[in-house]
Amino acid sequence: MGDVDLYFEKHGSGDPLICLHNFSSNARSRFYPLLPILVERFTCYLVDLRGHGRSNNPSETWSHEQSSRDIIGLVAELGIGPSRFLATSSGGMTMLRVARYAPKIVTSMVIDSATYRVPLEARRFYKSPDKLSERLVDYYKAANEVLGPGYWRFLAQTFYDFRLPECDINVPLETLKEIEAPTLIISGDRDDFFTVDIAIAMKETIPNSELLVFPNTKHIVMEFFPEMVARRAIEFFDRH
Repeated sequence: MGDVDLYFEKHGSGDPLICLHNFSSNARSRFYPLLPILVERFTCYLVDLRGHGRSNNPSETWSHEQSSRDIIGLVAELGIGPSRFLATSSGGMTMLRVARYAPKIVTSMVIDSATYRVPLEARRFYKSPDKLSERLVDYYKAANEVLGPGYWRFLAQTFYDFRLPECDINVPLETLKEIEAPTLIISGDRDDFFTVDIAIAMKETIPNSELLVFPNTKHIVMEFFPEMVARRAIEFFDRH
């Protein structure tokens, strides 16, 4: 597909639900905990983003813009038509673009711990590759299974660069007014990266959106409450 081979797994039956993981993760580790509930209603497509899991990255670059084009191309190639989406963090930021660029393919979406900007106060949480703990280095090494042992450093540097003002995470808030799809925004009120005021601003800007805040919860709510996120996503999708 284009210049990239995106790995995905297909589980369950029913209407299509495309699941997009966070940066430096993969679809299986992120969504397997939700899968027993999701497959009761949907055919789940668990997609490894470019350069993650079992997907390659011939461009040797990574951006949310590029990721959004990848997903639009994947949906077209699969020929599955309008779909629901469940996405977290960078997967959710990818969907903020997909929903704008290709509104006809997004029936509705649930985005967990996404943002339209990186706040100044969050930049201290981004660490250069040379300053990562051994645990985080191992985390990056496990993020991709096909690009070799040295690829972790590219992922770590890319994530470190997310703190920069020119990073394409940062988009004008008013562009979110272009999103037509019903959207459920999920946020943890202890998210160190993207504070809950960002989720509130998104809810106030995306026309047909709802906000669900989990108390005492950090970044990537589905990591802490996979079953609850799965059930709340199904409830939302059933209403839309």
